[in-house]
Amino acid sequence: MYEKFLTNQAIIRNWQTLYLLAIFLSFRLLSFALAGETLVQAVLVFIFILIFGVIYYKNQTAAWYIILGELLLGGAGHFFEFFGLSLRTLLFISFILLWTIQTIASGQNPLNQFPRRLYSLLAGFGGFVVLSVFLGLTNQHGLKAVVSDFIPYAYFLLVFPAYHILQKKSGQAYLVRLLTVFLIGSALFALYTFIVFSVNLEFLQSPYYKWFRDIALGKITDLGGGFWRVVVPEHLLVAPLTVLIASLLMRREKHHPLWYALLLPALLILALNLSRAYLLGLVGGILLLKLRHGLKRWALVGGGTILLFIALFSSINLISSGGQTAGLDILGVRLGGLTRPATETSATLRAALLNPIFKMIGQHPWLGSGLGSRLIFIHPKDGRQFISQHFDWGYLEMWVELGLAGTLAYLILIGAIALALIKKIRSAPDYIDFYVGLLGGLAALLIINVTTPALFHVLGVFYLVFVLTIAAKDETILDNITYLLYQTFHRLKS
Repeated sequence: MYEKFLTNQAIIRNWQTLYLLAIFLSFRLLSFALAGETLVQAVLVFIFILIFGVIYYKNQTAAWYIILGELLLGGAGHFFEFFGLSLRTLLFISFILLWTIQTIASGQNPLNQFPRRLYSLLAGFGGFVVLSVFLGLTNQHGLKAVVSDFIPYAYFLLVFPAYHILQKKSGQAYLVRLLTVFLIGSALFALYTFIVFSVNLEFLQSPYYKWFRDIALGKITDLGGGFWRVVVPEHLLVAPLTVLIASLLMRREKHHPLWYALLLPALLILALNLSRAYLLGLVGGILLLKLRHGLKRWALVGGGTILLFIALFSSINLISSGGQTAGLDILGVRLGGLTRPATETSATLRAALLNPIFKMIGQHPWLGSGLGSRLIFIHPKDGRQFISQHFDWGYLEMWVELGLAGTLAYLILIGAIALALIKKIRSAPDYIDFYVGLLGGLAALLIINVTTPALFHVLGVFYLVFVLTIAAKDETILDNITYLLYQTFHRLKS
């Protein structure tokens, strides 16, 4: 049934892959060109939303693909805005409104066949989010701050259309190509940024740097020896996807070399990002893959993944430093900050945030202070007072805003998703590599969330929606997209 999708030409060199990669690069080039052109951007966004509405009317599935495409190709989501409202937010609102109106008008029940247990847990957590919105407004956190914190949680609403749309057979290779382009495009974007700063074609406070910082919402940091750390929000998905790819490659059979090659852009991104949280998430996810894989194969692929990361990182440093250093000192300082915060600036600052965070938790421990909470702290270096919405401690920020009750409701929902995946692992031996990979990716997100807002970031919620959609299916029926992904990664023939 799926033979036409299962060739090198169909997946890697297919016109759609090149088209999606062109969109990925065009988003960034056009955004940079139009930076500061508020009116032009507003007109373009308005026209695109109108076109999106027409597309939805003609083909709901095509509109869904646009939503997925913008999420994975549109970076942090702020490349184009309509007077302060991002294209991503407007697309999401438009899709949910149109889907809701269509569902009501057709008399369909979107909860049909959706497991009541998962729905109840999702609804219960949603209730705490709504309560946190009310508390945030009551505590005068500001409408903009409250809405900004609410939007990522709102993406859980996509689980209902996704549950039904992903059952269709048409266009299932699209997601695989989209994820492939996401990894390749993100690697090229990060590598380009690294190169132009490493060879001094760009510099701090240059127009590109300001666009990268203010529009792409990224960070560029000089760590010495010609190595520049390149960070953008969408890198959050890379560690879970790397774990999934590693799991798929652990199956005992011959794999197409190009699927091994997919590890390269993923690990290149992590090497340039050099986030402790992402690296710990990657290691934790790979450790979990031992759950249902043989020791030899797990050690070969898992160990090979870690060694390939170190080789890439060292090679980049050797080239950028002119052969003077392999960057192991940089890696040592970054990882050393985990146990010795005083040795690394960002780790020192993060440790200094703990005391004021616990004071905030003590004020409203059970139901929280509400969304939009702001942290007031004293900088440990210069003694100045700062106010920030970024807590740098994921679970503690959830506790501050959602309270202990809301945080536990969220973790219980995630636990139910994990249990549903475990049931699938036990009942579907031919597909355990895919399900274990999803579970490993979920574990990676949970680890990353210790110091990064992974579970309440749009892309983190998107990953949970995807996993929840698959976990919600009847364990006795293997959905088509699972079959396609499995076949694509494992039975790809030249």
